[in-house]
Amino acid sequence: MINAERAASIQEGGRILSLDVLRGFALFGILMVNILDFSGPVLYRPSIVHSNEWGDRTAEILVFVFAQASFYPLFAFLFGAGGVMFYRRLEEKGLPAEHYFARRLTGLLMIGAVHAFLIWHGDILISYALIGLLFMLFVRRSPGTLAVWGVLMIAVPSAILAVLLGAAGGFPVHEPSLSPVTEVYQSGSFGEIMQQRADDYFYVNNPVNAPFLVLSILPMFLLGGYAMKKGWFGQKPPLHLYRTWMTIAAVSGPAALAIKSMPLFMPGDGVWMYLHQSAGGPLLSFFYITAILLAVSRFPELHIYRYLALTGRASMSNYLLQSIVCTLIFYSYGLGLYGKWSSLQAILAGITVYLLLASVSSLWFKHYRQGPAERWWRWFIYQKR
Repeated sequence: MINAERAASIQEGGRILSLDVLRGFALFGILMVNILDFSGPVLYRPSIVHSNEWGDRTAEILVFVFAQASFYPLFAFLFGAGGVMFYRRLEEKGLPAEHYFARRLTGLLMIGAVHAFLIWHGDILISYALIGLLFMLFVRRSPGTLAVWGVLMIAVPSAILAVLLGAAGGFPVHEPSLSPVTEVYQSGSFGEIMQQRADDYFYVNNPVNAPFLVLSILPMFLLGGYAMKKGWFGQKPPLHLYRTWMTIAAVSGPAALAIKSMPLFMPGDGVWMYLHQSAGGPLLSFFYITAILLAVSRFPELHIYRYLALTGRASMSNYLLQSIVCTLIFYSYGLGLYGKWSSLQAILAGITVYLLLASVSSLWFKHYRQGPAERWWRWFIYQKR
């Protein structure tokens, strides 16, 4: 019989500051991208850069280059790192890690389903839960195996599809009428919004896109697992890790910015738009990861870490809460501001929401050890059979 109380106690140890800081930072970037989707029908536009007004266009470009396609990969990297840590701690106690990891994914799937169909269509948790089943096949592999598979899953499909897209002249662009979507979210009933939410979810998460989702998420799981196995998140990283991080940051940062900026200079070019997502996004993720690891290791006492870490400590709760708050601002069952705010206004609202969540997290952890969603997830994983 599995000792659920003993397994649960394993997860009550000390937090890893760098992981929580990265989670908090990832939540900020995710919100900067998602706020444009919360506030208007950018899902159905070829690019989030579409405004003519200077302030709005500048805000869209900043999000397009520095955030879009880079923060969900970062979150996936952290999920992979956390998964390896989860396995390791259970196995050290001689407990069946597969059983608990399967429950972990099942709980994540349940939370994701509630999020996707009752709160907001842009959910990523369902994909993480399903692709996490594939990650289970790799989690015990050597760091080298995880790194090789992770890099190949990003590089090879990106190169092949870029060549094919170049030969084919890019993706066919189809921009449907945005008026029906805007009308539903502005003034529709809750039932109509639920139907539109489901339509929006399956517009992205469908069998045609499934291979692209796997190839954008699974390699980041693997590379996060590699990082955990190689000691990237230790309290006193050895000198060679500093050199590794500096090398990765020095290469990935400029390369990512070059790739992610190209669609701005070559609008309508499907090859560069694809590479913006498939190559530029992960490269910028690695810049952010290594730069933050360097900063936390070198300057561990900076006050900003506290707010990022507390927000990241309740990352799932805050991920759900930012969706709830933003849909209440923009959907008809709230303030009904969907499609009425400019991109700049929406991004400023997103920054305000994040600061609010950081403040709430700081107050919450004065009284509780876990966020509410994390508490339920932990209960679900470790409840007795």
